[in-house]
Amino acid sequence: MKTIFRLFGSRETCAFGRNTAVKIVAAVVLSLIVGMTPVHAQKRAQSTHHQEHANPRAAARIQAAQTLFNRGVDAANKDKEKAALAAYDQIAQQYNKNDPPTIRVLLAKALLNKGTLLGERGSFKEAIATYQKLDQRLGQDKNPAVREVIASALVSKAEAFYKQGDYKTAVATYNQLGKRFAKDHSAFIKHLIAITKWRTAEILADTTALSSRR
Repeated sequence: MKTIFRLFGSRETCAFGRNTAVKIVAAVVLSLIVGMTPVHAQKRAQSTHHQEHANPRAAARIQAAQTLFNRGVDAANKDKEKAALAAYDQIAQQYNKNDPPTIRVLLAKALLNKGTLLGERGSFKEAIATYQKLDQRLGQDKNPAVREVIASALVSKAEAFYKQGDYKTAVATYNQLGKRFAKDHSAFIKHLIAITKWRTAEILADTTALSSRR
């Protein structure tokens, strides 16, 4: 739990309304830690997992990727930002969309975590570039777990634009989430879409009020 609460903690969600922030954190924790995947989807994932590990070469690559990812998470939890970013960069350099599904999920999460760390230190342009790179590399992936990470990255990217003061692009990015994932069956993504509609309304209301005061 510590990692997700850190990456989606108070500093990262301070721009959200209190209730919205709590719901987004809860959704992310339930999805990425506990799992909101339907039972039949879990069974498919377990089957894929067994198939991957039956191949010695694939199993070795999965283990190496998992080790790097764990190293990044551990470093982030200890506030060793450079070490965490280095581990996530290694994953990005060594693995690609042609790797087994388990590795693609780790790659997606590594890039999401990297973007979040960059956003935490105020490097919003770099964070946005990282989220865009994630989308370019895995945006067309059909793996439900990868798609949930892509959707999470769009939310984070929208907030990065918001924190830069680019409210118009923030709203457009939130709207993109709804358009791209409207037909997705993931309960987590549906929840995110609902939340982003509230968030968009909040931004528009805030910017309207700000303009009226000028």
